[in-house]
Amino acid sequence: ARVAPELVVRAVPALEPVGFLEASFKQTDDAPLLPGRVAIYRDGIFVGRAVMPLTPKDETVRLGFGADEKVKVARVVVRKSAGSAGIIITSAKTDEREFKITVRNGHDSVLGVVIEDRIPVSENADVQVELLATSTPPTERDVRDQRGVVAWRFDAKPGEARDIKLAWRVRWPIDKTVEYQPRLP
Repeated sequence: ARVAPELVVRAVPALEPVGFLEASFKQTDDAPLLPGRVAIYRDGIFVGRAVMPLTPKDETVRLGFGADEKVKVARVVVRKSAGSAGIIITSAKTDEREFKITVRNGHDSVLGVVIEDRIPVSENADVQVELLATSTPPTERDVRDQRGVVAWRFDAKPGEARDIKLAWRVRWPIDKTVEYQPRLP
């Protein structure tokens, strides 16, 4: 059966400033797609192999087609500040960070883009994490059920450059210590 996949460029610029072409489709056949190796072709050229898992009806299949050199992605730290907060008597410590992600579509057609990033997740009620108002509102939170992973999905016009801002604050009692344990998006 032939399917018309959704094509997007997906990037996680906190890890690598590269956009990867991804095709996805919903498996609509009553019989599951059996697991196995598949050959990946891009514009008629073999680009590699992938392993496709067993996919029952109504599940989504995602296949990667390699880096898209016509999409430029960058992520820079705009602001990083640690301090104390409180009226007269300091009662809490804070850590604020702001990032700017820039995406440029070098194609001469509209391109679906998904940018993923992360914000801290608190495992303690005394530690509060807040997405700041200067952030570009994400279109999705807890992507693929991963806590703290946020995503922005949009269509980029030919030649368009778009900026995304991500800013967050962590606040905790002054007598406590916070330790970050990074997890990959």
